[in-house]
Amino acid sequence: GLFRLPDGRNLFFTFALVTSLFLMWGFCNGMIDILNKHFQDSLHINKEQSGLVQSANYLAYFLMAIPAGLIARKFGYKGGILVGLSLIAAGAFWFVHAVSLGEYGAFLLGLFVIATGMTCLETIANPYTTVLGPPESGATRINIAQTINGGGWILGPIVGSHFVLAGSTGANANAGLTTPYMGIGIAAAILLVIFAMSPVPD
Repeated sequence: GLFRLPDGRNLFFTFALVTSLFLMWGFCNGMIDILNKHFQDSLHINKEQSGLVQSANYLAYFLMAIPAGLIARKFGYKGGILVGLSLIAAGAFWFVHAVSLGEYGAFLLGLFVIATGMTCLETIANPYTTVLGPPESGATRINIAQTINGGGWILGPIVGSHFVLAGSTGANANAGLTTPYMGIGIAAAILLVIFAMSPVPD
């Protein structure tokens, strides 16, 4: 009964799709936790400069929150989710390209674009979970989704440290970033196609 509307429609499939977004942005946020120290070592920057990792991330939240709401109002839940996934995919694939450039600014740009996509998803997916079923069980649904989000926060540092901290040294010190961010880009692209083809009621 958590996902059944008064007209009999069962929205569990839609809820499962939306919950996958919670996992994704939790994973992306978890990855950020390991980048500060990594960039200090690989790019030989100081702690103040490495703090720009968080700045790029949260600046995107500050700048994109209201536009994300406007996008959702104009294009609906589905349209907003597609925009968010497109931005995450673009940022992740740019981040992979940034590895070959080796410039700190290129990495920050990738993180900023990914964070704008996450802002779109969070702005839309949080309230959307509350309407995917009876109003009285809306709090239960968002708690379930947030639990999955916590799993992403746990997986991010684990996967990131496996590839990044155990990667190459010297000129190839950032090579370990390629695999996790390529994975994020591919996952976002796959979800983009699935959401585009699936019924996502407003």
